[in-house]
Amino acid sequence: IKNNGGSDLGISDARPGCGCTVPEFDKVIKPGAEGKVQTSVDTKSFSGPISKSVLLVSNDPERGQINLFVKATVKPFVDILPQPYVRVAVVHGDTDSRDVILLSEEKTFKPTVAESSQPYVKAEIAPAGEKDKIPGHTGEQFRLRITVTADAPEGLLNAPVRIATGVTQQPTIEIPISGVVRARVSVTPVLVNFGNFTAGKDAITRNIIVTNNKPGTPIKVTKAEVSVPGFITDVVPTQEGVSYTVVVKASDKVKKGALDGTVKLYTTDKEKPMIELPLKGEVL
Repeated sequence: IKNNGGSDLGISDARPGCGCTVPEFDKVIKPGAEGKVQTSVDTKSFSGPISKSVLLVSNDPERGQINLFVKATVKPFVDILPQPYVRVAVVHGDTDSRDVILLSEEKTFKPTVAESSQPYVKAEIAPAGEKDKIPGHTGEQFRLRITVTADAPEGLLNAPVRIATGVTQQPTIEIPISGVVRARVSVTPVLVNFGNFTAGKDAITRNIIVTNNKPGTPIKVTKAEVSVPGFITDVVPTQEGVSYTVVVKASDKVKKGALDGTVKLYTTDKEKPMIELPLKGEVL
């Protein structure tokens, strides 16, 4: 930073943006002299083009604040293509596999699986075949195949895999494995809430949507029952074997007071022949 003025340039602060630090800076620069602001960027969690800023605060009467920028392209020693993560979507009881390519120009590059955080996520590494290789890249390429097995539990999936690379500068990499394991039969909502209503006065119904997430194997909703007397149910096929709407209606025979019961849905699915949902509300 050069001081082109006729008096001392006082720098009172150098405020780094996210991902950037300022170890030190010259606080006073004499007229005609030059000073320095030293900046540092930790590139560990970055890849590709980056731009980091430092706000310089001084006593310059015309430019009291100046933004300085550090721009770079961060190239990892080990790259993961086409993206540095794996996302899966699978129905419970099925398996799903996804591939990414690991590549590096380092001579010591020989990736192995160091750790899989969940037993139902399997990782296999093998040299990439010609049809698997990413064109336009030099160096060695390996195919990483991630498989979610049939025993993966229902719900959101978060199971990173750690890879040992053999590269001194980047000895390990962690690949996020995320997605969802859907139930074979899903139900929405999971709570049948009638809120507050007056029996016989308010025509109130609630719809339950039952979806077969594996339509190649049809299932049916055969009937629905409510444990609280005075409720009427109707099963309506939206798409036979795939989607059903269960209508639950409160009649004038529902007794006053708090509702604390269940709705039972009966299906032809072997894994879930009966699905039970809580029913809540208040009859005024």
